Amino acid sequence: MAFLPVSLPIQEILLTNFVTDIATISNANDLILKDKLEDLINNFEFDLTALSIGTDNPINYVRAQSFIVQDTGITFQTGTPTQIIARLEKNASTESVFTVDRINVNVLTTTDQVNVNSAVVNDTLVVDGTALFNNSIEYKASIIESKETVTATLTNAGTQAEARITLTSSSRKNIFVKLKAVTAPNLSFVYDGVSGFDPAITQFVLYIDFDAINPPVQNTAFTIHLVDIIEEITSTSILPFVSSAALPTIIRGGDNLSALPTTVPVYLHNNLGTATYDIGINPASLTVGNNVVSYYGNNLSLLYILDENTDDRLIITSSVGMEFF
Repeated sequence: MAFLPVSLPIQEILLTNFVTDIATISNANDLILKDKLEDLINNFEFDLTALSIGTDNPINYVRAQSFIVQDTGITFQTGTPTQIIARLEKNASTESVFTVDRINVNVLTTTDQVNVNSAVVNDTLVVDGTALFNNSIEYKASIIESKETVTATLTNAGTQAEARITLTSSSRKNIFVKLKAVTAPNLSFVYDGVSGFDPAITQFVLYIDFDAINPPVQNTAFTIHLVDIIEEITSTSILPFVSSAALPTIIRGGDNLSALPTTVPVYLHNNLGTATYDIGINPASLTVGNNVVSYYGNNLSLLYILDENTDDRLIITSSVGMEFF
């Protein structure tokens, strides 16, 4: 709707109502006021009916402490011909929708959800939650895998020395494990503090548990690296004494502590440790590397799945310096 200029008529005041046009009384300020009001309304194009300003021709700028925009939102557009640059409005779900071609952000953008056709990250991308890729992934640089270091205590459990590690939803891909043997003069020791072990112990066993609050996510891959076996008092490596004692070091599935109302087992591969054989370092092996625990020399790669019976199962995908026995 085009703007209609306002014209304010000035009614002259007659000297008398009976003798017309003999003389008129007029204040020059009335004409000034009339002109100024007309200029103000017409130049700014105040439309009192549509409650708008700048109906046909926009004003140059508005400077204010704050703006409250009611109902229909904000539209940014060019002059002639009119083209919309950006728009802020509500959709049918009463959600705010900002439509714009490009956005440059100097510091930070925080949002609950982003839906884009393509994205280019020039420096760093950090994803704190789960990432789902529904299509192929192409890498044009080396892949950096995550890692963490864990120290697990070997305690005396009669015929075996047991240690446990716990996998969580935030556990790293590569887990470097250092076993620490309870050492004399502590009670129920594993290592005697000199060069031997409790005579009743026949093997070292590392159990893999799932966290009670944040268990690992299905289909997550892990690699357990056996770094060293140390004694508790001075944290000195006792690998030579483990080799001399010919004690096997094996890995077994532990417990899912998050299962309710009671814990359930975490099965390793085809129920290793619950059958008649295990996987680990076998001192009787004829394969070089599989018969001795060495510094950073033994690892086991696993994939966590829920099997067809909904049991927690760690599938062995590869191993180095270990074997079934």
